[in-house]
Amino acid sequence: MTARSKSGPPLRSAELSREALTTNLTALRAKHGDEVAIDLRSNAFGLGSAEVGRIAADVGIRHCLLDRAQVTPPGLAAAPQGSPVLSGWWSGPGGPVVIFSATIISIKDVPAGTPVSYGYEYHTAQETTLALVSAGFADGVPRCPGAMIGIGGMCFPIAGRIAMDQCVVDIGAASAEVGDRATMWGESPSLAHWSSWSERPEAALLAHLGSRVVKSWH
Repeated sequence: MTARSKSGPPLRSAELSREALTTNLTALRAKHGDEVAIDLRSNAFGLGSAEVGRIAADVGIRHCLLDRAQVTPPGLAAAPQGSPVLSGWWSGPGGPVVIFSATIISIKDVPAGTPVSYGYEYHTAQETTLALVSAGFADGVPRCPGAMIGIGGMCFPIAGRIAMDQCVVDIGAASAEVGDRATMWGESPSLAHWSSWSERPEAALLAHLGSRVVKSWH
């Protein structure tokens, strides 16, 4: 495939929603009570303990669980021994806190039987369209069977092995263009889907987002 470029958002990005986090934390605090602590280890799993901690304090959470070297965010105190700890705050009634997406950098129509990616482990079952997406395992996309990526509101299978910088998606007869965004996880597919496919905890997937993934709060 020949990569073509189109101006727009970063090649790889993680959009972080303050509104979703606020709603999710409010619901968790209402469910678990005032003694609950929020899990902010690993710099809030790479999302930034300062910002996540600030939002937690704003909704009335008073304690947090930190790694030894972390600085306690303002408004929070270290969790007392035995305190219930909130994890899973990255999803809930407010929706996903993190939408991890990347740009489609090439589109190619191919015939049935076309081999795709390393080792040619994947062959197209029929005439189809392949989309090359600018995110790979170096960006935090784990190699795992059965994984899918969202394009244009629909989910499509990853074709072949995920490369370091890119992956290929078999979109069939669906329409897509160079410059469109492909969603690794957000609403659909979700972080929970990727956790199931990869057999890794959701927190680990968040923490392993690569340094090239541009993170921004909205």
